[in-house]
Formats: sequence, C-alpha cells, structure tokens
Amino acid sequence: MATDTAKVTIAICMSTLHRAAGLEATLQSVALQRQSLPSRFTVIAVVVNNDPNDAAPAQVVERVKSETGLHIEYAKEAQRGVAPPRNCALRIAQKSVGINGLIAFIDDDEIADKAWLAELLSVKHMYGVAIVTGPVVSQFDHSPPAWIIEGGFFSQTVLATGTPRRWAFTNNILFDASLLSGMDRWFDPHYLRNGEDRHFFQRLVANGARIVWAADARVTEIITSSRACAPWLIRRQRSVGRCVAPIERELYGATYARVNCTFRGATWIALGSIMTLAGCMSTRRRVRGNMWSAWGIGLIEGAWRPKVSGTPVQSTD
Repeated sequence: MATDTAKVTIAICMSTLHRAAGLEATLQSVALQRQSLPSRFTVIAVVVNNDPNDAAPAQVVERVKSETGLHIEYAKEAQRGVAPPRNCALRIAQKSVGINGLIAFIDDDEIADKAWLAELLSVKHMYGVAIVTGPVVSQFDHSPPAWIIEGGFFSQTVLATGTPRRWAFTNNILFDASLLSGMDRWFDPHYLRNGEDRHFFQRLVANGARIVWAADARVTEIITSSRACAPWLIRRQRSVGRCVAPIERELYGATYARVNCTFRGATWIALGSIMTLAGCMSTRRRVRGNMWSAWGIGLIEGAWRPKVSGTPVQSTD
C-alpha cells in the first residue's frame, strides 16, 4: 500500500451505453470528489462507450472536461456486453495509475455523494484492506407503484462500516490497482450481462484479498419505470441465479456447485411457491414469492444447463 505522503492517482471507471444524460450527471459528481481529497490524490475518470456509432458520450466528455477541468480518458469498445467495456476501462486505468494507484467503478446512471471517494479511502485506510464497497441508494425518476415502496424492492443494503464482504459489484467500489497483475483474466465475457463483477471480486477474495463495507460512501442510482415492475424484478432474480452456479463451479468444483445449487434452488422454489399462494391477494407478497422461485430456478439452470449459465433471461435485461 502507498505511504501517507506518496502521490496517488485514482481512476474512476465507467462504461456507458445510450445514457448520455446519466453519464453527464455521473461525471459531474465524479468531478466534485476532488474537493474533499487531500492534495496528494489525483483523480481521473475513464469512460468507455460501448456503441462506437453513438457520438453523444464523446460530446458529454468534452463538455464536462471544459466545465470542470476533470481529466477524462475516453475510449470506445465495439464488442457489446458488460465485461468488454469494463476490461477496456481497466486496461486504461492500470496504465494511468501505475502499480501503486487505485481504481474505482461507478455506473453511468449513478450520482456519487460529494464525499463518496474520500469516505471509501478513509475506510480503506482504517481497515487496511485492498477493496472497499458501499451502499447504492435508489431514487425513482417516476412515481412507482405503492407495492414497490412497501416491499422495499430497491432498498439499499444496510451494514455497519467495516463489515466483511464475500463479494462486491462495480456500482460502488474502490480497490488497489496492484490486484490486477495477479489475475489470469479480469471481467469474464462468459457472464453476458450479470454476475461478471461478482465473479471478479469473489475470485479476488478467494485469492486472499479482503473487502469491507463503507456505510457512508453512498452513490444514488436512478430507477426507471422499465425496472420498477414485476416482470423485470422476477427476470432479474432468475438471471442472477444463473450466474451463481458457474462462479461456484470455478471456485469450489463442479460437484459442489451442482449439489449446492440444486438443493438451494429447490428450497427457494418451494418457499417462493408458498409465499405466492399465501400472499395471492397482495401484489407485494406475490411478486416476492415469484422472485424467490425465479432465483431458485436460475440456480438450478446455472448448475445443469451450460448454454444458459451466466446469461440473462432476456438479452435486454
């Protein structure tokens, strides 16, 4: 880890696809991070556009650079998916920050609190860990159905600062750039739209890295109406379930993954069916039950159907 006086560069990475307005808001919030950091830290942003034919992200980058003075590295990645643009961002970040630098990720539909990065750094230093993650607070761009709010379907994870984590995601994360050099691969393209970030960080933990929670390092995620609905929530759970089995297969072996995911999957299907029947008059409970069952189905599919393992239920999810 770097000394308290060494100069450190932090690259904040994000991939983007057809979210120009969201990207601009994200970059503006990233630019503000410099105000709460000690002078020895230099912040740069890395933006990778996953549609080379879309000129809007480049225009956003130039506008934010002009308005804020934020240093932004911009690149295009033609191969669609989640892993390819994130791997592109990592290559740029690794070169930009060096072996003693730091890398963060945030999504292009999120806005970071003003002290987000400073809080991640503080917790990282306090606990002496290689990886720090924090909560994502949901904010709706519309008035969602009452059952969405009552059921807490988009509620943030609530944990005490310093709580160990077995995995993390790229929606709010900071880690040592030196971790990259010890990996045989970074984000795995096999996970087409879900799970590649969990897979990435879970492998790091398996190799000895530690992740802790920073409760006050918040980012806000904008939830659209296309996601605040029962079909998306149910499909999402099934898709995530499909991604757990290949991760467990790689880390713990095929036999363990099949037995464990099959047993857990059957249990969740049973619990989900009971919840759905018991709460048939309540949209909130009915959706929750369907989500549990979908999660169980996804676990079993991931364990026994290689063709769908690591893939979303629908390509648009």
